[in-house]
Amino acid sequence: MGCCGNNRAALAQPSQAKPLGSGDGTSRQATKRPAAEAVHFQYLGKTALSVRGMFSRRIYRFAASMAVLEVEGRDAPGLAAVPLLKRVSAPDC
Repeated sequence: MGCCGNNRAALAQPSQAKPLGSGDGTSRQATKRPAAEAVHFQYLGKTALSVRGMFSRRIYRFAASMAVLEVEGRDAPGLAAVPLLKRVSAPDC
């Protein structure tokens, strides 16, 4: 009585989809993001501090008070939210 036999037959047919990269303009090439410029942060606390970058997943270790580290630009907004970290233009020598 039902018509489900036709649906099953349609599912059994091989797909007509073209593979990606077949020259039809639908291929996607892996694109790498350009490296974000590095920025510097200075630690104003009294003890050591470790912070993980939100994007790079890198751990930035500020070993002592007034330590300055170079930070990947993509991680900068997250580190700027840490109360004892201050963005600086260049490391103090």
